[in-house]
Amino acid sequence: MTRRHVLCAALLGGCILAAACRRSDVRTAVIDVPGMSDATSVRIVTNAALDEVVGQYDGIQNQYEVDLTRKLVLYHESRRLLSPEYQRRVEARILEVGFSARVLKVQLNPPPVVLTDDGPIQMWPDRFTAMISVPDMTSNTDANIVVDAIAFARIGGDDPRVAANEKARRLVVRYESLHLSIKSLEHAVACAGFEANNTPARLGRDDSIPDGWTHVQL
Repeated sequence: MTRRHVLCAALLGGCILAAACRRSDVRTAVIDVPGMSDATSVRIVTNAALDEVVGQYDGIQNQYEVDLTRKLVLYHESRRLLSPEYQRRVEARILEVGFSARVLKVQLNPPPVVLTDDGPIQMWPDRFTAMISVPDMTSNTDANIVVDAIAFARIGGDDPRVAANEKARRLVVRYESLHLSIKSLEHAVACAGFEANNTPARLGRDDSIPDGWTHVQL
């Protein structure tokens, strides 16, 4: 066997080994959600799982700020926020989970520079911000539902890794164990207002301030 063939064989073996290791990281979670009893609740629960499984790792940088006092969401993403079609999609996905929403404005809004040993660096110079009014958003649970709906709009549709069985009131989720745990998924569903595998519904994520999410700075 020539040296070239040996190198090709070694490379192929490495690829197969890497693929095998990656497959071993994929696990399946079965989450019982007793309160998932109609189309709206299925959508809310599915969105929560999608936001964890896909939305956090979809390659699109994004951030949220929520001000419950002013009923506002600041959603930070890419230039596509300028698209009226995308804005309407975000509004429609939020409406599906029971909240009317309107994109008030979108503008270029880079975050503050980060000071480093090499001087100030702008980590996200092309960040755009959509200011979204959600008049009926009054609790941390509401905020989580709305944020998950925006993630559904960002992803662009359902994903085969998340499947809801309304009749059995059960969610089946395939996830990367290096990124997530089943507890993360249960917590995401609980924060959207639904008991998940005996994890009680919560009023908001642990990083929410006592009276709501982070107050937006405009």
